[in-house]
Amino acid sequence: MAQTTLLVAFAAVELFVREPLLFSSSLAQSVGLGLCALGLLLIGTAFFALRGVIQIAPEPKAGGHLVSSGIYRWLRHPIYTAILAVVVGLFLRRPTLALAVAGIVVIVFLLAKTRYEEHLLANRYPEYTEYRRRTWGIIPGLR
Repeated sequence: MAQTTLLVAFAAVELFVREPLLFSSSLAQSVGLGLCALGLLLIGTAFFALRGVIQIAPEPKAGGHLVSSGIYRWLRHPIYTAILAVVVGLFLRRPTLALAVAGIVVIVFLLAKTRYEEHLLANRYPEYTEYRRRTWGIIPGLR
């Protein structure tokens, strides 16, 4: 519930808060658009890989299994990676102080939620420790 609330608040800031831009760059806007598109594609890919075990709550779904195929072969949290890409992308498209603050709050929340979720996954699935060792976390390239 907290994640949904934060994402709705971020969207409200992006849509309704109008303030001066921190900088103006057509390159940043193009990169931002690319990150948003990549994030949306990544979310779709992750949903497809999860199929029946998709869950909003951090607790593993009862009767579920550890998904380690598809995009999950490389990323442990591709949905969070996608949200991060969209948040950064939207900021680059319209870089305001309010959007920067809202984005930082979302990112810090996702990092904290990831730590909690990984603890739950390690307790539920004995193979999670090995899976975690060989896959990236939220940011590609970082474990």
